[in-house]
Amino acid sequence: MATRVYWAISALGVAPDGSSSATESEFVSGIQSVGITTTFNLEQVFQLGQLSLYQDVEEVPDVEVTVERVLDGFDCMYTRVMGTGTISENQDVKKDIYFNVYSDANNEVGDGNPEAGVHCSGMYCSSATFTFPSDGNLTESISLVGNHATWSSSAQIGSAPSTAMSGSVKRRQNVTNISAIRSALSELASDAQITNITVSVDFGREQINVLGQKLPYHRYVTYPVEVTCEVETLARGSANVSAAPEQDNTSEQSISIVAGGHTFNLGSKNKLQSYTYGGGSTGGENATITYSYRNFNDLTVSETASG
Repeated sequence: MATRVYWAISALGVAPDGSSSATESEFVSGIQSVGITTTFNLEQVFQLGQLSLYQDVEEVPDVEVTVERVLDGFDCMYTRVMGTGTISENQDVKKDIYFNVYSDANNEVGDGNPEAGVHCSGMYCSSATFTFPSDGNLTESISLVGNHATWSSSAQIGSAPSTAMSGSVKRRQNVTNISAIRSALSELASDAQITNITVSVDFGREQINVLGQKLPYHRYVTYPVEVTCEVETLARGSANVSAAPEQDNTSEQSISIVAGGHTFNLGSKNKLQSYTYGGGSTGGENATITYSYRNFNDLTVSETASG
C-alpha cells in the first residue's frame, strides 16, 4: 500500500461501456486532477406512534467523476466520453472509467501493477467546460455521472506509460482562428484583442425509474441544452453594442474555435445575451469587456490531429 497518493502514481483510463477489466481502457494523458464523489441517497420514513426512525430507505447511489485536463494535442476527454458528433447523436453514449493508484516507489504508472483501483461503469457525460485563456494553459473540465463505483485490486490500464511522456500543451498562440472569430461576431472590432474564451454546456441528466428494477432505466439529456460562450476582450473604447428598447438589438451569429488540433463548433444560432464592462480601477488592472453568447443544443467537438 502506498504511503500517500500524488500525481505521479495515479492514472485514469476510458473503456467502452460493459468492459470487464482496466486492460480494455485507454490511458488519458494531460490530466491535472480527478475527483470521485459517491452519494448514498437516503429517504427517512417515520410513522405515527413513535418518535424514532421507522426506516432509512436507501435509494440508488449517485457517482460523479470530475476530470480536469490540459489540451495537449491528443484526443479531448470530451470526445473520448461523448464522441465527435452532435449532442443529439451522442446523447446516449456511456463509458466505463477506471482510476488506478500505484506504489509511491514508482516513477511512472507503467512501472508495476496498481495497488488499488475503482471501476465506475455506465458513466454519462453530464457537463463540460473548455477554457482558452491568454495566461496559462488551454483546459477542459468534464463531469460524468452514473450509479456504479467498485474499489478493488485492479489490472493495469491499457497503454499506461512505462517511460516518461513528453507533452505538447496548448496555450494562447495555439488558438489559430482569432481573425475569423472577430469577423463572425459583430460586436467585436476588427482588431479586438481577445483575452479569454470559455465554452460551457450542462446536459442536465435526469434518471428514468421503472417498476421491477432498482437501477435507473436511463439517464436522459434534458432539452433544451444551453451552450454558453463568454468572450473577454481588452477594453479599448466602444463596446459596439447599444441597448435600444424600441428595436431588436441582437442577431444570430456563428461561433467556432480552432485550437491545438481541435475544433469547437457552436453553430450559427448564437445570440448575445449580455455584455459586461469592468475593471480599470485604481488597483491597476486593465478594463475588459465580456460578451456572453448562448445557443441551444448546438456543440460539436472534432479532432484534427493527435500528438
